Amino acid sequence: MIKNLLKYFVYFIIFAAIGAGGAYLFFKMKDVGKADEVPALAEKNIQEAADLLNKGNWSLSITAQEFDENIPEGNIIRQLVAPGEKLRKNSKVGVIVSKGREREIFLLPSFEGQLLDEAKLSLANFGIKIGKVTWVHSDTAEKGVIITQRPVPGSVSAREVNFLVSFGAYDVFYKCPSFVNMTPDEARMLTEKLGLELVEQGEGSKVISQKPEPGAIIKKGDTVEVTIGSRMWF
Repeated sequence: MIKNLLKYFVYFIIFAAIGAGGAYLFFKMKDVGKADEVPALAEKNIQEAADLLNKGNWSLSITAQEFDENIPEGNIIRQLVAPGEKLRKNSKVGVIVSKGREREIFLLPSFEGQLLDEAKLSLANFGIKIGKVTWVHSDTAEKGVIITQRPVPGSVSAREVNFLVSFGAYDVFYKCPSFVNMTPDEARMLTEKLGLELVEQGEGSKVISQKPEPGAIIKKGDTVEVTIGSRMWF
């Protein structure tokens, strides 16, 4: 008796499962044939559009990509099924995705070795903007000279250029040597070696005075004035 009851109970469970599965398939197939209005997808990004379609039991299909001046790259320009048009569930909705603005390719000249002020005039003629200008000290480039540029010269699409520009060499300070009692040639050789400008006054065979005084703090590029005479003054 109990065995029969268990057998009937198992049959009941099996038939119930089959019935539930059949009902699910029936309503699923019924839903497949159902049509609904497609939402607007223009200007949405791909993920947003896909999520929106999934909620309505549709799927997204990227049909093509095009350049567009107004729609950002990765966003939808238009859809192949118009917004509001009815479409069966589980269908695909094709879309055209933006590749962004089409970039014009042009030849960027080299500005390296030019003064920044001179390069600005050329840039204005080429319609190129100056982006970031970074100043650094350099022992090889004079102050205001462009050391390097980015992008490098060649075919580019960006109409903006960044420069690395020289501040000139670091200032070198030292104590002014004594030129007194040197010959004019000796004074010239020493100032050239130290990177100083020499201004000579008078005539003769010896330096008899100088400005600044010996021991004064000077830097490379400063001017030293010397008076030349025929004898030492004490």
